[in-house]
Parts: sequence; C-alpha cells; structure tokens
Amino acid sequence: MLNPMQDLIRRGWTAFRFRRHWPWVMLAIGLLLSLPPVDSGCATALAWVGGLVLLARVLRWIWDKLLFRVSRRLWVILALMSVLPVVAMALMLISLSWLGLGAQVNRSTQQTLAAWEDALKIANQEPSDAPALQALRTYGNARVDHVRRLPEGAADDFIGMVWADALDGGLKGTQKNTAYLRAVCKEPGGFRILSLNASILGDRIQAMAGGPVRFQLVPRKQGSDREGRITIRTGDPGKDKEAPILEGRGDTIGAWTVGQSLQGRFLFAPFNLPPLAFAITDWSTGHALVLTATPETNLYALFAGFQSRDQQGLSSGTVKAIIVVALVLGGLIVAQAVATLLGLVLAWSLGRAVNDLHGGVKRLSLGDFSARIRLRGRDQVAQLSLAFNEMAARLQTAASEREERLRMEEELRVAREVQMRLLPDLAALHLPSVSATILPAREVAGDYYDVFPLIDGSLAFLIADVSGKGTSAAFYAAETKGVLSALDKEALDPIEVADRLNAIWCQSHGRRLFLTLAYGTYQPRTGQFRFVRAGHPPAFLRRGDGRVMRLHPQGLGIGLSATRFREALELCEGTLEPGDSLIFFTDGLSEALAPDDTFYGEDRLAALLERPSGDLQASILTDVAAFTQGHPFADDLTLLILSR
Repeated sequence: MLNPMQDLIRRGWTAFRFRRHWPWVMLAIGLLLSLPPVDSGCATALAWVGGLVLLARVLRWIWDKLLFRVSRRLWVILALMSVLPVVAMALMLISLSWLGLGAQVNRSTQQTLAAWEDALKIANQEPSDAPALQALRTYGNARVDHVRRLPEGAADDFIGMVWADALDGGLKGTQKNTAYLRAVCKEPGGFRILSLNASILGDRIQAMAGGPVRFQLVPRKQGSDREGRITIRTGDPGKDKEAPILEGRGDTIGAWTVGQSLQGRFLFAPFNLPPLAFAITDWSTGHALVLTATPETNLYALFAGFQSRDQQGLSSGTVKAIIVVALVLGGLIVAQAVATLLGLVLAWSLGRAVNDLHGGVKRLSLGDFSARIRLRGRDQVAQLSLAFNEMAARLQTAASEREERLRMEEELRVAREVQMRLLPDLAALHLPSVSATILPAREVAGDYYDVFPLIDGSLAFLIADVSGKGTSAAFYAAETKGVLSALDKEALDPIEVADRLNAIWCQSHGRRLFLTLAYGTYQPRTGQFRFVRAGHPPAFLRRGDGRVMRLHPQGLGIGLSATRFREALELCEGTLEPGDSLIFFTDGLSEALAPDDTFYGEDRLAALLERPSGDLQASILTDVAAFTQGHPFADDLTLLILSR
C-alpha cells in the first residue's frame, strides 16, 4: 500500500509531459541552485529562462483567451486611427522643437561670430595698436602681434577663425590647441595680427543650450567647396543664398568638452541638439578644417529660463501663457486618454459580444440547442444575438418535437410489428384457397382480418374495419381478435357469433365507437360458404366465367345497437364452384382517391373483376395503385379473397 506522498509522486510523474512542463523544471532547478551555498550564475540563467517562457505562455493565454480575436482587429484599427496619429504628431512636434532649438542656438552663435568678425575688421583698420585693442575691449581676451612673415598659405588680408597648435608660426603668448579669430594687416617691415580667443564661444553655446558642449576638429573634405552646398530660400528670389555643407574626413585632430555633464532620467534625460559646424583654418599649414560643436541639454535646462533668480521675476503674461499651454496640453492628454480608454472598452465589448456569438454557434453546431447568448446593448450585434437565441429556441423545440416524433414512430413501429403478428400466417396454415393483405393508411391500421381453421376442415374468416384510424383503431382491432378467439366458432353459427361480439362490444364501448365486419365460414372441399355483413361493404362473387355478383345481406354495424342488432342481421349462403372467388374488402379500397379527388368506387372494382386475371389480388392492388398514382391512401385498405 503506497503512502500518500508516494501516491502523489506517482500521479505527478504519470501526468508529467516534458514538452509542456520543461519551463517549470528549469525554474525550479534554477531557484534551488540559486540558494546558498551554490548561488551560481548558471542557476540564475536557468531560472530566468524558465520564468520568461512561463511569462510568454501566460501572455499568449491572455492573448488567446481574454483578448478576443475580433477585439484584436478593433484594437489595431484603434491604434491606426487614434494612437498612431497622436504618436506621429508628438514625434513631429518633438522633431520640430529639436530642430528649432538647434537652429536658434546655431543662429545666435553665428551672429556672435559675425559680430566678432565685424569688430576685428573695424579694429584692423586702426593704424596703431592701442586704438585697435581699444576697439576690441568688449570682446574679452584680445591681443596684437607683429611678425615679419606669415605662415605658408596665410593671405596678407586674412580675416577668419584659425586653429593654433604648439608652433603657431612663432607667435608669443599663443595657447596651443586653441581656436582664434584673427585679422591680418600689412605694415612696413611685416604684418600686424589681431587675435580674439574663441574659447569663449563654448561658454556662449553652453549658456544658450544649458548643458555642456563637445567640440571636435577634423580635416575638411577636399573638393567639397562646390559639391556640398545648399540654397537657402528667403522668399525673395533676389536674396537667396548658398550655404556650404561642411563635411570632414573623419580623422579627428582634437576633441574637448566645455561645461559639466547634465543629470536626469526619463523625461529629464539629457539629449544632444543638432551639431554646429564652423569653417576654420590651420594657422601653421593653411589647411581647411571643420570645427563641430554638439550642445547638450535637457528639459530642466530648457525651462530653467522661466525660474526666478534673485530680484528677477516673470511677467504676468508669461505666467498666463505657461498656464494656458499647460492646461491645453493636459486637456489634450486627458481627452486622448479618455478616447483611447473608451475605444478599448468598446472594442472589448464588441469583441466579447462577437466571441459569445461565435461560442454559441459552435455549441449549436455540436448539437447543444440549449445555447443562449447574453444580449449586450441594443446594436446590430445585440439584434443578431437575439435572432440567434430565437433560432436556438426554435431548434430546441424542433429537436424536442423530433425526439418525440421518433419516439412515437418507434412505438408505432413496434405496434405495427405486434399488429402484423396478430394477422394469420396463411403460408404456415397451408391455406391456398385464402389470400389476404392489409395496407395501413398510417403506421398501424384499424382494419383487421383473420382466418380460423375448424375441426371439420372448414374455415372461420373475418374482415373488420374499426371507425377511425391509427393507434386507437389498431388497439380495438386487436381487442376484436381476442374476443373472437374466445368464442366457440364451431358451435355457433355466424349470426350468433356476430350477436355475441356486438353484445360484448356494447358493454365495454360507447356508441360513438363502432366497427363493421363480415364474418362467416367456408368449406374449401365443397365450396359452401355462409357469412353475415355487419355494416360492412358488400362482398363480390366472381364466377369462373367472368360473371360478377354483389352480395350485400342486411346488418347493422357492431356497437350501434344492443337490442336491434340480431334481428337486423341476414345470413348469406352459397357455394363456390371451381374457378369462383369470393372477395371481401374494406372501404379503404372503394374510397381510394385519385389526384382529381375522385373515388375508386365499387363499379370500377366490379369492372376489373369481370376481366380475366390469373392473380386476382395482385390485379386489384395494381389497378388501385395506378388509379391513385402513388398518392397515399386516405383510409386503411384490406382485401380478403376466398377461392376454389
């Protein structure tokens, strides 16, 4: 006997499937090996792999089970029509703002350089050093140098930005690896050089951007003076300008940073503005260089200009503008969030309704007619769900009716089998002189025939028709057989048998239920017959020479009267000669309907009997079938033929 723990392990191992459960195994092994003193990186990796696979399976389950397929499409449409335009607009605004900030910093820097160059030009026109330096006193660190000759490649009227290395053409006091703005003026015995230190340019850019500035100096690409130019449209065709596109070869000569790095995370993380490019000349060699300045900033540095410092303040208009912009942006964000949330809710609702409809159709296709869908809203999907519920209800009702009909058909089939067993087996009785058939209008018939061999070699025969059709009539026909079987048919003549049958019937049934019959006896050896007719259609006597006679002795139907029945009966007697036949039938034959609603009739039967025929029963049934042209019988048809 296994203990509970062993039984649990055995059942777990039986249910284990590696393909399905391997992430759990990896997660469990990883967590166990991650505990001290093992605590290895491999164990942690196993745990991470198992956990990520399980997380992916959970997300997949959510996607398949909770996020309906229709909702996925709706959410994609929602993203394409709502979220993506907002994201695109935000990216466009951010891009324009980024380019605008870079353009503003570039414009301010270029204006500063242009102002310095103009100041150098004015100072360079002074004949002596003192007035020249006086003109540059407001621009920071300015100085003047006199040289007998210029470096190779330097023009005697040069004005522009230069890069000074350690040599710098022999100028004293020049800082190495520094950018300068220089202007050259020719004088007796040499040249005068006015210089402005451009290192303050980084401070200016930093002040405008709010963050550090990274400089990089690279050689200028050869042959790009005309190839790399762009036309700047000003709106006035006469004032369009061409600006060179400064492009370096990639070999860095120098790189440095001015200012301290900014701190921040998420929205306040630092980012770079578009880099600025300046054309600069190597003073010692005259080679063209490119100086790029990449300013860094963040949102905090950009909006620091709105902060109050010392006695400075903000105007009321600025405060109002900030408040209005903040409210507008906040309102747009809230409206977009509400619209997105509403879209998701609508998508979820519609997806759930369609998913419910899909599940209901699936259940219905599997035969579950009790499937119903909960109505959600009043839209067309809800109307479709209502129509589905009505259809399912009708199908359920039809299925119930079908089951009931099948049950009844099965019961009727059994009843028909029972009824057929009640009929005599003429082949087993070896009665070649008797032929009979019964064709029910429904599954079971209210008609009945029977043949009883008697001790003296004669036959007692009966053909009956109970009023009505179907199961009840068949039941009363079977009851008639039981009553007739109990009577002493050898001791009683046909009138007495019919009278006693009527008495028993009247005692147990009401007057609204009756039956018609023809009962009698027949001696096959001699051909003698005797019978009574209790309200039944007449019998036809067909002679061998083709003559046909109708035999219709008087008589009331069984169950119509308990007192006047016997005196109304009339016994019919006769003898069949060789070749003669005595035909009994029920009104289902004479009242068989053609497509034009005409009856078959006794006259048509008499005319048929007058014609020669080898198999009389087959001839009659064939003619009736041709007359009705395949239409169902309105009443049960029974045929009993005695022949000699």
